[in-house]
Amino acid sequence: MTGGNPAGATSDVAVSPADTAPSAEGGGQRPKRRTRGQLALNVVLQVVAMVAIGMLVYPDAASWVARIGHNAEISGYVQQVKGTDPAERQRILDAAYAYNDELEPGPLTDPYISVNEDEAKRSNLYLAYEEMLRVSGTDAIGTINYPRLDISLPAYHGTSDQVISKGAGHMYGTSLPIGGPSTRSVLTAHSGLPHSKLFTQLPKAKVGDTFWISVLGEDHHYRVEQVETVLPNETESLEIREGEDWVTLFTCTPIGVNSHRFMVHAVRLPDSEAPQNETLSGDGVSLGFPWWAVWFVGGSGAVAWVLFAPPRKRAKKSDAR
Repeated sequence: MTGGNPAGATSDVAVSPADTAPSAEGGGQRPKRRTRGQLALNVVLQVVAMVAIGMLVYPDAASWVARIGHNAEISGYVQQVKGTDPAERQRILDAAYAYNDELEPGPLTDPYISVNEDEAKRSNLYLAYEEMLRVSGTDAIGTINYPRLDISLPAYHGTSDQVISKGAGHMYGTSLPIGGPSTRSVLTAHSGLPHSKLFTQLPKAKVGDTFWISVLGEDHHYRVEQVETVLPNETESLEIREGEDWVTLFTCTPIGVNSHRFMVHAVRLPDSEAPQNETLSGDGVSLGFPWWAVWFVGGSGAVAWVLFAPPRKRAKKSDAR
């Protein structure tokens, strides 16, 4: 008969060895190889994942880097002060005391709404103010340290956006931050910036907290007596109190809305009451461990393992029946 294969005859259909070849370990099927398209997709997914993780850790990373800059500025200022002749330092301080004695405080300009007219015009009065407390080699005029809130910043003249984005700005028209009777110095800085904390923690201030301001090697300690939230045009609490030494720190609140101002009013402590364990090392505050880097590297590595790890081979089937 015709039309069927005889027993033992081979099929006319060719079978590729690659289709039936056992794996290198014998038995089982070989894992499928990724196509170029799959590889390209995985690369894109890896990049997207790294960008997403980077966005999540960016605030911590940027703040960590900004703190390096703050510490470097503080260290540089301290070194410049140490390198200044004591007689020259005293001359600079005497000029600052004279400036405070002759100061006639007028209406203060909220730096977050508009720029002071003298500052905007770079008037002779403002240029003279910018020469106060200046030592060669640095733009800083002092430092502020608020340990409980982890604030350690260089202080600068004026409250331009450029200044209060990199440190604490001294408000023109208020007493220079050198202490003394019948003075009130006002310092401010941004809060809520993605690249630096600055005064972001200031609304957590509490009555009884202590902080200090260092100018030309002299540390002035203050104790918080009052905290308040006011409208931008409410500046009555910034008035000088006869015979008393006050400092006010303030920033915008709530973060992102900035409709009000959070103010911290502090009075000078006598040297006998100043905390003895708080001293300026010249290097600012500790940077802390960069956990943001661990999260970025670890997260990126985990995603890469999921996307690029070799496919697992199927379990070898037993030949036993």
